[in-house]
Amino acid sequence: MRRTISTGAEIMDIDSKTGEIFVVGSDRTDYELIKQTKIQAYKLLSPNDFVSINGVWEAKRDALIKILSSLPISYSWKITDKQLSDKYAQVLGTLRIEAGDIVRQADSMGICEFSELKGNGGLHFMNARAETRALKRAIETLFGSVINYYVIHVLEKHH
Repeated sequence: MRRTISTGAEIMDIDSKTGEIFVVGSDRTDYELIKQTKIQAYKLLSPNDFVSINGVWEAKRDALIKILSSLPISYSWKITDKQLSDKYAQVLGTLRIEAGDIVRQADSMGICEFSELKGNGGLHFMNARAETRALKRAIETLFGSVINYYVIHVLEKHH
């Protein structure tokens, strides 16, 4: 059950069961834009976009990239720091998303250890995997409420 609360300058859409805040906007236009963007992201997802790992649903990389590339938003991904050694690769990045006048951004980190590669690939693959993990985490941060809602209301109800 959701309820909408207006506190003057902000509008919040709250799930009364979980307490999750779905939308926060400075005015009704921002509220509607964020809400529609989240609805569109939700409609893009399918059960094939997720994998269950040790009983926990994880969004696949392609599903998260689909959200970025299919929504009427603009985004930029910027690597802010990178470390590469013969043992691991670490990538720090910032994902910035713009929808109209609304701007959201998330910083994230991805790490890949050389031992994960099991002899397949080298420093390039280790670095690429770390960057992919960082981007995936940033998308999950910015669209986490949509992903969580999908998991709870679609995947967990049907499995």
